[in-house]
Amino acid sequence: LTAWMHAFTPPINHYIKNVLKFETDVPYKVLNGLGYWDRRNDNVRENLRKAMAQNPYLKVLVQSGYFDGATTYFQAKQTMWLVDPSGKLKDRFTFKGYHSGHMMYLRNEDLKTANDDIRAFIKNSYKPGNVAKY
Repeated sequence: LTAWMHAFTPPINHYIKNVLKFETDVPYKVLNGLGYWDRRNDNVRENLRKAMAQNPYLKVLVQSGYFDGATTYFQAKQTMWLVDPSGKLKDRFTFKGYHSGHMMYLRNEDLKTANDDIRAFIKNSYKPGNVAKY
């Protein structure tokens, strides 16, 4: 992991300061070792299920690297399945897997495929006249 931090931390800090012109005395850290996230309200599945129930036009694209050790491929798939155990929402989910790890954009083939998948998802998700009514 140290190699990853040295490869990615300086470029993102340069980008934040010199391109975005954002000044801060707090450097961005790819991994910081802080493990104090408050996960008491961490219920992705239930929140997503409710959002999809409220908005019948909401579609979800999940992209995952087969070799991702942080947000694993099968955990992502299981989360998607558990949002909709009945299968009634399956036409509103799209799942794409790539021959990569967590950072799919590092492998050129996956970068291109993932971008093409995002473009196709957006293009196919919008139907003129289909808007949620609240």
